[in-house]
Amino acid sequence: MPSSPNWGFENRTTALRIPAGEPASTRIEHRVAGTDANPYLMMAALLASVQYGIENRIEPPEAIEGNAYTQSPPSLPNNLRDALRELKASGTMASSLGRDFIDVYVTSKEKELEEFERTISLLEYDWYLHTV
Repeated sequence: MPSSPNWGFENRTTALRIPAGEPASTRIEHRVAGTDANPYLMMAALLASVQYGIENRIEPPEAIEGNAYTQSPPSLPNNLRDALRELKASGTMASSLGRDFIDVYVTSKEKELEEFERTISLLEYDWYLHTV
């Protein structure tokens, strides 16, 4: 999974990939979000980011050619807790999606994460029951 905000043409190691093909089939592939992501929230966040970049005339870096993992240091969160911290601190997402929404969403996901971390999985139960 891509670990830094970059992009490239026909490059499966980048966060955003522009596949080759006919102009009518040109699209952007967002390769960061997991299959467990809410597609509506992911799309809203992606579109808010695009809008922010356009409104602030932010020039994208050059397209990555070759292995993006060796060219871009990891800078994206790689776990839910860090991602929630980043979201909570993001003024861009708060102004796009609303501070109230961000606060409720982050609080809800933090509570879910706490419950998940308190739960003993079947694997842990089997491992530790037989070794203690």
